[in-house]
Amino acid sequence: MQDRRVRRTRAALKDALLTLMTEKGYEAVTVQDLIDRADIGRSTFYAHYTDKADLLHEMLSEMRSLVEPDPTTGTADRRRPLRFSLHMFRHVQDQQALLRALLGRPGAGRVVTQIEDMLTDVVRSELQALAEVSGDPRVPLDLIAPTVVAAYLATLTWWVGDDFRHTPEQMNAHFQALVAPGVRAAIPPTGAH
Repeated sequence: MQDRRVRRTRAALKDALLTLMTEKGYEAVTVQDLIDRADIGRSTFYAHYTDKADLLHEMLSEMRSLVEPDPTTGTADRRRPLRFSLHMFRHVQDQQALLRALLGRPGAGRVVTQIEDMLTDVVRSELQALAEVSGDPRVPLDLIAPTVVAAYLATLTWWVGDDFRHTPEQMNAHFQALVAPGVRAAIPPTGAH
């Protein structure tokens, strides 16, 4: 268990990175910027992280834990095959300025690619769990997962363009209506081939 001082320092650095990414994009952020914004010493930064990529990696790992389905909630459900999406929409709503910056700023590609990779892993895990209870997929999971994520990112981009006028629950309903039927068709129930 981390002590309070460690948690405060790490939280300050994460807040600094989020703010700076919104202001000038990830690529332009330096360790010195992070140190200045978080008001900590250089040695303190390096006691926690090797570089800004290490800090970003930890933040993405935390995001993944927010969107990954809880294994204690039971087996995969054909009616709700993509459980990650509502959690992610809620998280994004809390980070609207960052999402606007990531989706609208040149040079944000590395961060967006890492988020896309993380979501693809989460979706692939969900699809594997669904295939275990449903049967062999008609379409390779390695094709379904990135297709679902591409649709999800398109939905997020639309939400930004619509100025977040819909709730996360409404956006999740839209996304599920567009994508879940295709997932269910690609991974049919056992014996439906």
